[in-house]
Amino acid sequence: MSAADNDIDYDVFLTLSEDDMKEVGIMSFGARRRLSMVIKAANGAATKGYSQHDSSCSDDASITSDLDQPGSSSCQTSPRTTTRMAPSPHTVPSLPMKDNMPLPSKRFSLANWLPDQPGGGGWIQSLKNCVVVSSQQRIRLVKVTVAGLTETLGLYPTASDKTSLAREMVQMFPAVKDTTPGLEGHEHFYNNGSGFLEYKLKNSRMSLPQDKKKRKRRSRQELEVAAKSAKTVVAEDEEEPITPGDQEKVDWMRYSPPTGDNQKKHRDLFIDTFSFRRKIINGSPTITDVLCQFPRLQDMPELINLEFQLLYPDQCDNFISRWGRMKEQIILAGEGNASVLVQIQKFQPDDNRDLCALTALAFALHKSVVQVRGTSTSSSRENSLLFLVQSIPEGTDVEAAAKAKKPVYQQPFLLALGPARRPVQYFAVLDKVAVPCGTSLITAIDRLFKCHFVFNVHYSPALLHFWHFIAAFIYEVLDPHTVKPIIRSFASSVRAVEL
Repeated sequence: MSAADNDIDYDVFLTLSEDDMKEVGIMSFGARRRLSMVIKAANGAATKGYSQHDSSCSDDASITSDLDQPGSSSCQTSPRTTTRMAPSPHTVPSLPMKDNMPLPSKRFSLANWLPDQPGGGGWIQSLKNCVVVSSQQRIRLVKVTVAGLTETLGLYPTASDKTSLAREMVQMFPAVKDTTPGLEGHEHFYNNGSGFLEYKLKNSRMSLPQDKKKRKRRSRQELEVAAKSAKTVVAEDEEEPITPGDQEKVDWMRYSPPTGDNQKKHRDLFIDTFSFRRKIINGSPTITDVLCQFPRLQDMPELINLEFQLLYPDQCDNFISRWGRMKEQIILAGEGNASVLVQIQKFQPDDNRDLCALTALAFALHKSVVQVRGTSTSSSRENSLLFLVQSIPEGTDVEAAAKAKKPVYQQPFLLALGPARRPVQYFAVLDKVAVPCGTSLITAIDRLFKCHFVFNVHYSPALLHFWHFIAAFIYEVLDPHTVKPIIRSFASSVRAVEL
């Protein structure tokens, strides 16, 4: 059914509502919405009244036809004469199509959207007034914001839209700002295809049918083909020749057990052979292989600290020197997370505050789904702690316990000998070898962290965010701009805590 069949001229067209369009047979939602925008724009232009014309003759047929009335000429119109531009009463505009007609640009305003959401202005005002943002507040803000964003702009807003929205969020709520040095402050919400907004949008798109997704997920076969085609042959670096002197020093350290008289010589030769040792370790041998070739790393564990110092001379002592203050900030920042608060409340005032802070950090930065050898597995907060420290009763054979560890614990972790809250000694389990780490939890954590670098091994996937926080914001051996938004967000909350 056409517009002519319903006697719809231009004047009638400008009065149509979306219900009217349905009645005349325009059933497409998108077509009705585009027509409504055109009608709104045309009516808005009409209210401005008049437009000025140049004194020269116009080539526009619609203009000349309206001006060429008896007794007047468009070519004689004064430059200051204003004439109402009315279209021909018999002209009916064609259906505006997306391909040939630009739509009026939309913009989502968070300030206009939030007050109308469930809960009213109470939680909004609370978020504006708070100093330390809880994870629940941040999650609610992102959830409500993305709901409005998708309702206004759909599930695929532009990068510019998401960046503008992220900036608006931190302007409205200063407490949610990412205070990582060198950043504007909005990047944890959106920056270059990542951030809380993007993660929420991706989750929302999962419910779309496959043919409606802009980026279709490739099949496993397609991924395998792409992986094979992406392989390139990388030329190996020319190996530095091993001098007889280096090999002689390494052999001496290997076959000379440390005693009170030769420990200084061991340390001196250890420093001398640093480059040679890194060349071997960077070739990705197992920890067991490294300890076989350099056994002094096991019976002189202070050499682990020395090796890390040779790698990072300015950052070696950062954890020990900064932890005393930061642990209290972590506990207070963690209280904003319900799951963390439950764990914190289990600790008594006279309990180990270091263990309380480490537990709070692991819970706050929990990674619920981890990738292990290409397979996704779920991990609870409680289980993730077992990848950090495991308690065994006092009197247990530590070497036997290390050898009997479960296969799932591939990365280094601590064995705590004695009561769970007050252990008497700690050991780092490297492969199935137990390396002494002292009687202090913080000294043991410091040595455990350094083992990842000294032996060139990955962090446990369940504690990836935990270790990245420590590496980026305590040791400062990792660029904080490269870590996940959830880590930077928690670090900002920690910095906001005033003791």
